[in-house]
Amino acid sequence: MARKPPAQVRAAAHRRLDQPVPSIPGLSPRGRAAVAHLERSRLWPGTAREALDAWTQFLRDPYHRLFNPAYGCGVLACCPDPVELRRILHIITHALPRHDARALRRRIAELDDQW
Repeated sequence: MARKPPAQVRAAAHRRLDQPVPSIPGLSPRGRAAVAHLERSRLWPGTAREALDAWTQFLRDPYHRLFNPAYGCGVLACCPDPVELRRILHIITHALPRHDARALRRRIAELDDQW
């Protein structure tokens, strides 16, 4: 069985996406790199921004207290599950450097005050 040369394998692992992935504003370069690594290894590209935007929109909706997990499509942009959103945001804050994690937790706490 033929093998790929190691250089070709390494190059394929570090390919950049054709389209830029939206990131959380206000993060340091180290924070953005940590989120990018987390999204490549455990989540999907754009997860952090998508989860934060979905949590913001969910809390701004006046009917968010009437959420029923039995109904809905489960798509973050349409019918987000608040437990799933919080789990994703928790994973992201633990992957960030200390300073960025503190800033993101503060931002999430400001949103939680709307709950």
